[in-house]
Amino acid sequence: MPGMPTPLPRIAAMLGLALVLGLAATVLCVVLPLGRVDRGAGGQLRHVHRGEYEWFEASDHAFGLSWSNLQLAPTRMVTPLVEGDLPAWGEPPPPPYPIVPYLRIATLAAGWPFHAVAFRWTVTTTDRNFPAYAELDDGNTSIGYAAESVMTGGRGGPPDERWLLWPGLLADLALFTLVGFALASIVTRFPRRAHVTPPEGAAGRARRE
Repeated sequence: MPGMPTPLPRIAAMLGLALVLGLAATVLCVVLPLGRVDRGAGGQLRHVHRGEYEWFEASDHAFGLSWSNLQLAPTRMVTPLVEGDLPAWGEPPPPPYPIVPYLRIATLAAGWPFHAVAFRWTVTTTDRNFPAYAELDDGNTSIGYAAESVMTGGRGGPPDERWLLWPGLLADLALFTLVGFALASIVTRFPRRAHVTPPEGAAGRARRE
């Protein structure tokens, strides 16, 4: 009857379906940006300071993706300084750092509307040309190259690290699950059409008699 509360088993089934839909949508919104990106909006260069260490940082973004490429400056600072905001997933690891001419730490975060997964490349040799040197990474191609590396292992090879960004992952999952539950509740409100057996014709009655 209209107005009667929804039975608990039906609510549980709707929640289960909504969770499955939310999980599928969360995964899709990570994979699709990685597979469809060509170029970013354009690299932005700046200096970031973390204690005695100065970094060149190149950043870029595209739909569902963010790129942060760090290159350690060759000399340490005399006066420690913390300057320049970085996303939590883009912060450099704590020292000590390997003594190499060009240490590069580049990270790609993926997911929409919130980033749910991060991928990182750490380069300690001049033999690898990806990620690009941060001080030269002012174009719009690195983010596409990074996505290609994640999906196929091309360019500079697959990422060295992968990890889940739990706040963004849970936010995406909650959002898409809520949308899925709303859709499931709408669908279940449509009345089911009862199956009606058509009346038997005269020929059928005659055969039975």
